[in-house]
Amino acid sequence: MQIANPKKRHHYIPVFYLKGFTNSNGAMCVYDKEDVGLFESSPEGIAFEKHYFTITTPEGKKDSETAENLMAGLEAEFSKVLNKILTNEPLSDEDKVNFAWFVASMMTRTPNFRNNIQKSTSEMIQHLTLFMASHKSNFEQMVKRYEQSTGNKIDMPVEEFRQSILDTKRYKIGINPQYAMGMALKQMEHLVGIFFNMKWAFLKATDDQKFLTGDNPLSYIDPTHDHRSFYGVGLANKKIEVSLPLSKDICAFGGWNLDSKLSGKYLQIKKEMVKDLNRRTAMSSKRFIFAHYISESLDGFVKKYKGSHPVMTTR
Repeated sequence: MQIANPKKRHHYIPVFYLKGFTNSNGAMCVYDKEDVGLFESSPEGIAFEKHYFTITTPEGKKDSETAENLMAGLEAEFSKVLNKILTNEPLSDEDKVNFAWFVASMMTRTPNFRNNIQKSTSEMIQHLTLFMASHKSNFEQMVKRYEQSTGNKIDMPVEEFRQSILDTKRYKIGINPQYAMGMALKQMEHLVGIFFNMKWAFLKATDDQKFLTGDNPLSYIDPTHDHRSFYGVGLANKKIEVSLPLSKDICAFGGWNLDSKLSGKYLQIKKEMVKDLNRRTAMSSKRFIFAHYISESLDGFVKKYKGSHPVMTTR
C-alpha cells in the first residue's frame, strides 16, 4: 500500500526528550561547535535528518515508515519512564527495563554512533584487503579460486589488480548507511542488559546551574584512565561513569561501582558537579549542544570542545 504522506524528517534525538531542555517559551538555543553562530529553535525543528531511518526494501523501494514507526513506539514507553524520573518517582522493575532501553537507544541512534560503525567497518575491510594483497602468491591463488568458482574473470592482469589494491590513495571503501543502521539497532539490544545491570542515581541541578544536552548526549568515561594509553575505555570497565542528561534539571548517572545506597535515589548535587557533567556532554557531542538559554560565554565553552567527540578506530 502506498502511503500518501510518508515521513521524511526523522529525529535522531526524540522530540519528547528535547522538550526537557526548553525555556518558558518552548524554545531552546542551539550551539554549534564548528560554526560561529547560535540560534533558537523548537524541539521539532532540530536534531533530525531527512530519511535518517529510511530503508530500502528487497524490491528496491524506499520505506521511510517502518523503522521510524518502530522508534516512535519505543519512544512512547520511554516518555512514560522519563516523566516518572522528572517527577522524582521511584521506578518499578518494568520501568527499570524501559529505562535501560531508553539509555541504549540514546547511545545508538545518534549520527556519531552510526558514523563510528561505518568508519570502523571500512577500516577493518581495508586492513583485511591489504593483508590479502600483501602476499603475492596467496593473492594469485585466491583470484584463481574466485574465477574458477564463480566463472567471472577480472578485467586486468592479476599483478596490476594486486598493486591497485595496495595503493590505498586510489580508492575508498564505503559502507552502506542501511548496514550501519541495522548494526546500531542490534547494538541497542545488546546494550540494554549492560545498562540494566548498572547502578543508577538521578542527579538534580542547582537553581543557577542547569544541565545541557547535545546531538550525542550519552557520555561515558573512566576518570582514572590515562588518555595517552593505547587502550580505550569500554562500558565493561569497572570504573566507568555514564552520564545522560534527562532534562535541564535532572541527569542520570550510572556505573558499576556506584554506592548501592545511592542506587535509584534522587540526589541534589553541587554547582561544580553540574559544570563537570556539562563538560562531559560538550566533549561527547559531535557538533550541536542544546540549552534553555542564550549565552555568549556558553558558546565559547562549547567551541573549546570542537572535535572532541568519541571516534572509534581499528588501528
